[in-house]
Amino acid sequence: MAADTTRSEFDESSDDIKLVNEKALNWFDVSAIGTGEMLFTAGFAWIVYIASLYGLKWSIIGFAIGVVVIHCAWWLYREMITAVPEPGSIQSYGREAGLFSLGTTYFVGYAPVYGVFMWLELQVASGLFQGLFPTVATWIWPFVVIGPVVGLNLLGNQVTGKVQSLLVVLTLIGDGIAAVCVWYLLANKVDFAANWGLPAGTTVDWLTPFTVAGFWIGIMAAVLEVQQVLVDEWSDFTVSRDVGLLSAAWQLWVRQIPLALGILAAAPVAALVAMPVPTVGLIHEKLGDGPVFYLALASMLIATYTTLSVYFMAEGKVLALYSQQGALPRPVGQYSSKAVPWVAILILAVLALVGAYITDTLFIIEMLSNWSASLYFIIALFFICMRQRKNMDRPLKVPFGMPVAIFLLVLSGIIAFAIFMTNWKAGLAWYGTVLAFMAYDHFIVPRTKRGGFYRDQVLRQRTSAARL
Repeated sequence: MAADTTRSEFDESSDDIKLVNEKALNWFDVSAIGTGEMLFTAGFAWIVYIASLYGLKWSIIGFAIGVVVIHCAWWLYREMITAVPEPGSIQSYGREAGLFSLGTTYFVGYAPVYGVFMWLELQVASGLFQGLFPTVATWIWPFVVIGPVVGLNLLGNQVTGKVQSLLVVLTLIGDGIAAVCVWYLLANKVDFAANWGLPAGTTVDWLTPFTVAGFWIGIMAAVLEVQQVLVDEWSDFTVSRDVGLLSAAWQLWVRQIPLALGILAAAPVAALVAMPVPTVGLIHEKLGDGPVFYLALASMLIATYTTLSVYFMAEGKVLALYSQQGALPRPVGQYSSKAVPWVAILILAVLALVGAYITDTLFIIEMLSNWSASLYFIIALFFICMRQRKNMDRPLKVPFGMPVAIFLLVLSGIIAFAIFMTNWKAGLAWYGTVLAFMAYDHFIVPRTKRGGFYRDQVLRQRTSAARL
C-alpha cells in the first residue's frame, strides 16, 4: 500500500542531516573509538567473570582463541567495508548478502545490548565515587557519571571523536604506569601460581576453551564494529580500514592485559572478586592513598566516561538511522543543527540510567551475551554470501577470503554453541528475540506508511564503489 505513496506526502525535514563544522576522524581517532568501546571492562571483566571461574591458564587459552576470531573478522571486514562503505555497517552487509532483516537485527540490536552492559558500568563507577565521597547520597552518582557524557555528545559527535582519542591516550599512559608499579611492587610467584590452575568446583570439557573464548569475545565484541558506523567521517579510508580498525583491539589489549595480569599475580582471585573494582581496589589495599592509587583511579574513571561516550556517539546514530528507514517513530531520527541524533541519545541515556538502580540483571546479561557470541558467525555468513555476488563494482577479492570465512564460520559457531550451553534458557530467549525482530522488520515495517516508502530505497543493493 505504501509503495504508491508520493514523496510529497512526507515532511522529511526532520530526516535531513546537515553537518556543522565537521571534523573528520583520522586513523588514530578510528582506533581510539574502537578501543574506548570496551575500555572500561577488559581487565575488570577478565578478573571477575573469567579468571574467577576458569583460572589464569584457561583464561589465556580462551583469550588466544578470541584474538584469532578478531583477526579473522578484521580480514573479512577490510573487504566488506570497501565494497559497502556505509554507516549501516552490519545492516548494509546483510542487505548485500540477501539477509537484510538478519543484518538489521544484529545492527540495531546492539543498542540495547550495549545499553545493558552500561548498567554494570554505572554501578561500578558509582561504587568508585561512593568510595571517594562516602557521605554523599548514593542515588546521585549515576547522574554524575552519565550527565557530562550526554552533554558532551549533544555538542556534536565530531567533537567527541577527537576527545575520545585524548582520553584513550591518557588511559594508555596511566594504566601502563600502573601495570609497571603493580608488577614491580606487588606481584609474587605464590599468588600467580595459585591463580594459574582451575578454581575449586570448576570442571573442564572439550567446550571449555570455546566457552572462555566466548566470554572474551563478549568483552571485545564491537571493538571492530562501532567505528564502522562513523565511516562517513573517516578522513583516510584506506589507513583507517587497514590500521585503525585492528589497532583498536591491540590498544585495548595493551592497556588492560598487563595490568590485569599483574593484579592476578598479586592476590588470590577470591579476594579480588570481592572488591568492587579489583584493578583499583587491590592497589588501594596494598599501597594506600598514594600516587599509584590515584593514577589507577583516574584511569578507571576516564575509561568509564570514554566507554559511555562511544555508547552515545555510535548507538545514537544506529537508532536514528533505523528511524530514518521508517522502522521507528520519526522523532527518534531527528538530528540537531550540530549533526547530533539528540532524541536517540536521550533515549539511550534513560536506558542506561534504568539499569543503575536494578541489581538483578544476570539473566538479561547472559541472554545478551549470545549476541556477541554469535556475531562473528553472522559476519562470516554475510561475507560468504557477498562473495557470491557478481554484479558489484567492487567485488570481494581478498586473498584467502573464503578459507578464512569458512574457518571463522565454524570456529565462531562452536563458540556460540558453547555460550548457549552455559545457560540454554537465556540462549533461547535471545534467539527468540532475534526471530521476532526479524519478523517485525521483514513483514511489518514494509507495510507501514513510512516504512513502505523507504524500504525500496534501503534495499537497493550497491553495484558501484564510485564514492571511493
